[in-house]
Amino acid sequence: MGTAPSKKKEFEYVVLFDEYFIIKKSKVLIYRENYGLQIGTQRWLKQFIGISPKDEIVYGENIAAISGATISASSMTRAVNKVLKTIELLQQKEIL
Repeated sequence: MGTAPSKKKEFEYVVLFDEYFIIKKSKVLIYRENYGLQIGTQRWLKQFIGISPKDEIVYGENIAAISGATISASSMTRAVNKVLKTIELLQQKEIL
């Protein structure tokens, strides 16, 4: 679970992993703005499924951009990438 910035506020999200730390599902839990709600759709969020800590995700390249939700979508992408890199670091240190 985490918090990421949207245009003027923040939103809460969760990323669920399988036992191999591959993303199983991601979800926007609370979104507080009128614009950018598209990041909460499963159609957009499903592109995170199957990504592992060894993968690099980049908004607008291997994660689709969303017109009207640029700030929130890029923020969600950065947040998920940060979670993945944290897991990768913990794996390298044999903590996970």
